[in-house]
Amino acid sequence: MTETRPIGSAILMLNLALEKGFTAQECLQNTGISQELIRDANAVIQTHQELVLIENLEKLDTSGQLALELGQHYHLTSYGIWGFALATSANLRSAIEVGLNYQALTFAFSTFSLHEDQEFAFLQVSCDHLSNELRQFVMERDASAMINIHRELFSPVMPIKEIHFDWGPSLEPDIYHNLFGITPKFNQAKNGVLFKRELLDLPLPSANEGSRKILMAQCQDLLDSRHKEDSTARRVRNYILVHLDQNISMQGLADTMSVSLRTLRRMLSQEDTSFRGLLDEVRETLAVELIQNTQLSLEEISYRLGYSDTANFFHAFKRWRGHAPNKLRSN
Repeated sequence: MTETRPIGSAILMLNLALEKGFTAQECLQNTGISQELIRDANAVIQTHQELVLIENLEKLDTSGQLALELGQHYHLTSYGIWGFALATSANLRSAIEVGLNYQALTFAFSTFSLHEDQEFAFLQVSCDHLSNELRQFVMERDASAMINIHRELFSPVMPIKEIHFDWGPSLEPDIYHNLFGITPKFNQAKNGVLFKRELLDLPLPSANEGSRKILMAQCQDLLDSRHKEDSTARRVRNYILVHLDQNISMQGLADTMSVSLRTLRRMLSQEDTSFRGLLDEVRETLAVELIQNTQLSLEEISYRLGYSDTANFFHAFKRWRGHAPNKLRSN
């Protein structure tokens, strides 16, 4: 998660809150977001400012359904280049891969991962880094937005089999059914959407490989521009890339930067990231690149990524992608 983000999501949430009868003063309290800034659609705000806005909305909402309604207002077009890149993908699997690779370009605070078995695919939503007070609200919003995007990709029907939440129902079943077309299953082990695996390979109506390649390049350029040259996260990424196969440790990094371990954790936390998260990000990116574009064995790739044995690499890759690395190569 980057430390800054476009103001578009905050504007979207504020507009719906105003329609519900809340005042701008109530919604923007302690956010540091002025009404003048809200009028600038090209403005950028700090991540923590949007989280304060969400916290305000969660406290103001007495209906219990504002988060779900908010998610329905996030459309493919709301996300700019990222949304267009999804829409031009060949199939849902390809679109999900784009979405997962460039999650940082979305408005979500949740993270998403795809898991498959022989019959079903499960797009999981996680948000464990937020406080319990915000977690359910954010996950309901992000899950609702995810479902809305899937429907738009299929223009307009996305045959969802089940929706899972790990909390109990707080609204009448009809409210959920009207929003999603089905009633979610509650008190489940994980949060996410279950659908037939075969849907992953159905062609999307707006597929265009030429446009997709251009949009993917633009997504990468945009993502790169969001990582400040002098940010701690960028310095950590560069260190990881250089020392990946040398028994890398956070303490070794802290020593190199001449800061304490505690200070390094705080610096990364201020940018809404962590050493473990950045290490996973770099390893996953390199793993996909090496598997798809080299003839290195999975054992050699595991070693280059700094794993002590191949089993640990396989376990990590399955956590990232929902399937074993050899499946990616076979495809």
